Amino acid sequence: MFIQRIVLVLIILSCSVGLAQAEWEEVAGSDNVTVYIDPTTHRTDKKSGLVKMWVLYDSTIVTKLSERSSFLSLRSHVQYDCNGERVRSLQASYFEGHMADGKVVFSSSTEGQWHPVAPGTIGETLRELACSIGKT
Repeated sequence: MFIQRIVLVLIILSCSVGLAQAEWEEVAGSDNVTVYIDPTTHRTDKKSGLVKMWVLYDSTIVTKLSERSSFLSLRSHVQYDCNGERVRSLQASYFEGHMADGKVVFSSSTEGQWHPVAPGTIGETLRELACSIGKT
């Protein structure tokens, strides 16, 4: 009986490991950056109109953060104000490799200030997408 319980726990744990991996979907891009979202992380507060979602920016160009560190990708937990057309970062991690792989060269879990979303930008595309998911 004890061995059966251990086997059952191991099976459950092995199945849940895959759930922790992001399911990135490409949503926008430019010459140097491709932007992805993980739609499984989309959360909407219907009362406030605030939406949270993970976004990944993957660059073809190495970007310097400082003299000692540079990055190729940025994964950010972002909050969008669908009623106020604003955005802020809740958490961000910069990676030396593509697609949030490799060493984390900088990380911040400080809730950022709200900023307006500029028209015609990738930020506007992301806000519109985040605010439209689940509205059917």
